[in-house]
Amino acid sequence: MPVSRVRLSFQGIRVQAHIYEPEGEVLYRALFVSSPMGDPASWAHLLTELSQKGILCVSADLPGFGANPVSKLVPQDNDTRTRILWGILDEIEYKRGEGQSKWHLIGHGSGAAAVMTMALYQPDSTLSRVLLNPVMDRRQISPLHPILRTGFGEKIFTALCKHFIGKEKPFSRLLTRLYGSPRTKERAQSLYKMMNRKAIAPSLFRNIKEGYQLTDDVYAVSAPVMIIWGANDRIFGGQIPARLLKRLPGAEKHVLNCGHMCMETAPNDIGDYLRGWFAFSEGKATNVVKKK
Repeated sequence: MPVSRVRLSFQGIRVQAHIYEPEGEVLYRALFVSSPMGDPASWAHLLTELSQKGILCVSADLPGFGANPVSKLVPQDNDTRTRILWGILDEIEYKRGEGQSKWHLIGHGSGAAAVMTMALYQPDSTLSRVLLNPVMDRRQISPLHPILRTGFGEKIFTALCKHFIGKEKPFSRLLTRLYGSPRTKERAQSLYKMMNRKAIAPSLFRNIKEGYQLTDDVYAVSAPVMIIWGANDRIFGGQIPARLLKRLPGAEKHVLNCGHMCMETAPNDIGDYLRGWFAFSEGKATNVVKKK
């Protein structure tokens, strides 16, 4: 199962994506978009398994996060993210010698907001949307709003990052909350190194200010949508937010026994749901396959 990487630059914003290529026929195409705390390793197990089942998988970090170069100048609005993510898929289709294809779009955390905007921009290229522990509403991060409205908002936020992310013990506790269980020493060190690069704090601050400015139009897109949530999410709660359910009343919904970083801690369960969902949303099955 070959894994390759594509590197691109969009108006000076450098990004990369990992491609998991099936060895045989491509049955489905899927893009996986990380949240700021995700990286390519977050998807490795899940996408390896899916590619072995005939699914062409592309994993992409948000610009300025994950495996991408960090810069406080990188815009964090979903319009910019959408143009970059569709540009990545265009490049992959070009290199594969294919015309415009249709994709299943999967987003984790605030990456789900980018996925929703992608579907709004190119509905004809969108087969479905899957939202993994989505964080798309400013109300989900409401404790930070008063900070952002003050003139000292960024300084206060930077101080919080220095304490909770810049120190190993608080960062380890944060990871336990995110994942629902402690990480291995190697994984924790890898994430610690990633989140302590220069300009991460201003990038996170900009993400919070710009990354949740979604219009009602994104919720009106007709492409099928599925929400998967971790019951042990100690950051955003153990159930799908009621406001999101109200906005997406027709969504397929599943709650798994895992934390916020569900793609890494429950990859087998998510893989089962995704394979059934892809077949269902493309009209090749009559019902979503559900685990017994």
